Amino acid sequence: MFCQKCGSEISENAAYCPNCGCATNKKTDAENEIDNQSKTIVGFFLGLFLGIIGLIIGLCLYKSGTESSKSFLGGWFFAFIISIIVIPIILALISINLY
Repeated sequence: MFCQKCGSEISENAAYCPNCGCATNKKTDAENEIDNQSKTIVGFFLGLFLGIIGLIIGLCLYKSGTESSKSFLGGWFFAFIISIIVIPIILALISINLY
């Protein structure tokens, strides 16, 4: 790989050119780890937010105490827990494979 600024040859793993100090487009492992952590946190809160929105909509649609409202709450709880677990994992796996 060659530096975009000075043209000197640099290592494929280099974050900066040793000759001129220009940054390469390659992210360091620490930067990748920060990106992965932030995407996992965003995924967790996205699952939480969407789950709560789904609960509010469901509670507005079904009368409380009916059989349909009980089955809705059971299904919602299951889907909510799964979404809080699965969405962050998927985002973390996607971000790992992108780098």
